[in-house]
Amino acid sequence: MNLCLVSIHIQRSNKAVALGNAMLASSLKRRFGNQIRVDLLDLYLDDPAGDCVDRILQLQPEWVGLSLAVWNRGMGLEIAEKLKTLRPELVILAGGPEATADRRQLSGLPCIDLVFAGEGEDLLAEAVARFLDGAAIPSLQEDQPPASIKDLSLLPSPWLDGTLKPAELDGLVWELSRGCPFKCDFCFESLGTEGIRRFPRERLQNELALFAASGVRQIFVLDPTFNYQQDEAKQILRLMTETAPGIQFNIEIRSEFIDREMAEMFAGLNCSLQIGLQSADPAVLARINRTFNPKDFQRKMLLLHEAGATYGFDLIYGLPGDSLSGFLASLDFALSMAPNHLDIFPLSVLPSTRLAETASGFGLVYKRQPPYRVLSTPTFGAEDLARAAGIAEACTLFYSRGAAVPWFGLLLENLAWSPGVFFSRLSDWLQAKQVDRTGVLRLQQDFLRDLFEELEHPDRGRIAVDIATWFGCQASLADPSLPCESEEPKAGYNCLNPLARFARFRTDPGELRNHLHGGISDFEELAFFMEEDPCEAVLYLHEGEVDCFRLTEEQARFLKTLPKKMEETSPSEELADFLLEAETRGIVRTGE
Repeated sequence: MNLCLVSIHIQRSNKAVALGNAMLASSLKRRFGNQIRVDLLDLYLDDPAGDCVDRILQLQPEWVGLSLAVWNRGMGLEIAEKLKTLRPELVILAGGPEATADRRQLSGLPCIDLVFAGEGEDLLAEAVARFLDGAAIPSLQEDQPPASIKDLSLLPSPWLDGTLKPAELDGLVWELSRGCPFKCDFCFESLGTEGIRRFPRERLQNELALFAASGVRQIFVLDPTFNYQQDEAKQILRLMTETAPGIQFNIEIRSEFIDREMAEMFAGLNCSLQIGLQSADPAVLARINRTFNPKDFQRKMLLLHEAGATYGFDLIYGLPGDSLSGFLASLDFALSMAPNHLDIFPLSVLPSTRLAETASGFGLVYKRQPPYRVLSTPTFGAEDLARAAGIAEACTLFYSRGAAVPWFGLLLENLAWSPGVFFSRLSDWLQAKQVDRTGVLRLQQDFLRDLFEELEHPDRGRIAVDIATWFGCQASLADPSLPCESEEPKAGYNCLNPLARFARFRTDPGELRNHLHGGISDFEELAFFMEEDPCEAVLYLHEGEVDCFRLTEEQARFLKTLPKKMEETSPSEELADFLLEAETRGIVRTGE
């Protein structure tokens, strides 16, 4: 029997790992051995559906399993319909979050033969066993609640049995637990389960050791409440620190369970924390069965901040009782704590959640098909939701993608604006200008220049633009994907330090840096001390610190011709002196 398990990922990334389907494959292989062949196939949302069908059929499957989620349901069903048209005898299975949330509707589709709701390892294995024993396909489908695996120690590890090979991946997803102790109305994380079930410590230790030995650089931890059981969380943090200090972890946590020791442990680990704030209004959160204490939240974030941990927040707009002004207040509250990033989403009323049952009582109007987004509420009309979407995009571009956290507070102080006011203005500008969203630093520079000209303070604007340029280059130099500075240049060549960036400034960048380090942060004062003096500079990372060098036009042209063979360089006397200094500073490196 040949089974193809298909994953449709949003995009190619370190998160695009078919762990769920690999768990199914491992369970099937352990139970049936050579009786069944299981192929794992990774597809992506930008793949043409016809090409996806061809790739599936090339594997000559008898059964095809599709993992359906909010983002890929449409594409998955299109693939299923095409498969059924071409090969009516194929058995098409549906699993994943959408199968759990909406199993009855999926079961009624002619292109779907079997739907597995909940955790599918046992369900799929039992269906295969009965099929191999001669059972007809229709008899394998039973109307049952979502299944859960009570004892996770019974499940094999797809990492340890070789189903997934971490040595082939730069990053991956790592499952520590299943279930959730909370019952948030908008989520079905805990649907059909009670509490948290954790994988055995020995398994996690062996997996982590394998990841570290395989050269994995980034891990997304699948545990929605990592620190709910504080002692357990601290033990896992110690394991991460001792076993894989070189791996960068992304971890979801709850603020309520942070203490000082835990904050310091997070800070001592190479990790980024994600915290589900959702809203800063306790009354709004109470409507979706969440409790919230703003002062306690701020205290816990202060612990993380003082320890030096990296953290970001989630916000949702359009919740029952929320409004545009309430969303802006939540935005102000969130950014007052200087998170590293902010992820903002419109409310989705997911099938089978408690919120789907209460939506009509709250007056929520929402799409009944993926992505199930709210269209209007009694307090958050369609026009205001569209306005919130624009503000969310502005925040994502300028603050999160633009890595503005080190200097955003300084900008707001000089404008005397709240974050909500700033991003509202940016949203209007984005809509009016129809600017390119891909070049974030250029977007920041252009907006700040236009903004301060509109405010009739162009001199302060050039300071703001140069600060954005300085910190933008700094952020790009901190990109973990950059080559290691210790990598040796090619023998016989003069090469530019790979950790270097060219940038244009309207003032002297070294002088600007010195003033900022000296505590001068008022744009008017900086503009007074620093006359307009356009130049090009190279910023570079040397021994872990960002430095800069102001360039003449000839020096800039020379650096931009590198790498060159040393005998072909032939610099002038002036450039020879510069080359010597550039080598001393680490801007230019010579291969031996």
